[in-house]
Amino acid sequence: MLLAAALFAFTGLARADDAAAAATVTLRQCYDWALERSEDLKRRAEDVVQAEQLARGAFAGLTPRVDWQFTQVWQDPEGVRRLEAQGFSGFVQREQAESFFSLNQPVFSGFKEFSALKGFRKQSERDALRVLRAKRELFERAAAAYYAVLGRETEAANTGESLSLAQDRVKELGGLKRLGKARQSEQFTAQAHAAALRAELRRSQARIASAREELSFLTGRDLSKRVLVDELAGRLVPPLEAALSAARERSDVRAQRDDAAAADLRVRFERGSYWPSVDLAGRYYTRRATFMREIDWDAALSLRLPLFQGARVDAAVKRAQSAHRQSLLVLEELERLAAYQTRRLHGELASSLEAATAQEESAEAARRSYESQREEYTLGLVTNLDVLQALDLLQVQRGARDAARLEVRRLTIGLGVATETLP
Repeated sequence: MLLAAALFAFTGLARADDAAAAATVTLRQCYDWALERSEDLKRRAEDVVQAEQLARGAFAGLTPRVDWQFTQVWQDPEGVRRLEAQGFSGFVQREQAESFFSLNQPVFSGFKEFSALKGFRKQSERDALRVLRAKRELFERAAAAYYAVLGRETEAANTGESLSLAQDRVKELGGLKRLGKARQSEQFTAQAHAAALRAELRRSQARIASAREELSFLTGRDLSKRVLVDELAGRLVPPLEAALSAARERSDVRAQRDDAAAADLRVRFERGSYWPSVDLAGRYYTRRATFMREIDWDAALSLRLPLFQGARVDAAVKRAQSAHRQSLLVLEELERLAAYQTRRLHGELASSLEAATAQEESAEAARRSYESQREEYTLGLVTNLDVLQALDLLQVQRGARDAARLEVRRLTIGLGVATETLP
């Protein structure tokens, strides 16, 4: 009986632990949900599919085309009889049917198909890298929304703790007033201070609801009541050169390099129109009319040499060259932007870590100051206003401490996304 009761109690505790775990949400879970929900990522993925199919279409230009064709022709009977009377009976028929298989193989066209195939493959790689970059940027947005909730909740917790201290102060002054050691005006001042903190707490709760609504929109899940757990491990600031090296190879920079390569291949494709083209065509007949029925197949090799095209090809080449130059300029700007973002975030993170350490010390000093002011008030060394000012200072320093912690988190994620070491 005791064993059964113990097993029942253990099972109940395990279920309670599972329920608590299910109620908590981590940043990674929010990011995974955002990945599933993001319409932008799904649209970008379709760009990859379209580029892949364009590459397939370009490859088809290198392969032969095989068709079967059947033609049935009816001719004027009177005209056929007149031609037969003139001795052309072997050349005309009232009904002519023709059936054949045809094969057309491009032999040479200025390497245009090869350029198109390589260009579309580069575009596919470019679009895939852009999807990867969009995922990293989505992580940054999810983290911003996630830590906005945690920041608002921390702010509310600090305000609630200050409110609790203010209410204790009101009670303490009430006791001292009954002993004749405090004035009623001091108690009223403390009550007004507590009421102001209570109003601030209500505003903080409203800001929490708004931040949770934004996170719910991003993830597509109802997170209005779920407990958020910060599991992001602390990370050391990487060496600047290592961070810059990683930034030079991040996915959006590589995507732009592929875009420039695709634009260069477009120039090669357009230049192919200057070259002659050679095609091979063949037919195998399964049914023919008139005297041609004795011929089962034929083949033709055609050569086309462009002599004058009204500057159409020259205009297309120059347009492609201009697009290539534009792509190179975008690449240059993107490389500079990646380096700038990395340097800025690296410097800000290093400074924020130092500031966070200083804010920890400041918050602890403010706590000790408040406790000392309370003790000194009972000894008549300070006024009630001094105590309330110490309480305000404690709240401000705690808020600054928590803001510094969140700033370190934000910059850590920003640098991780800029160098693509996160997520």
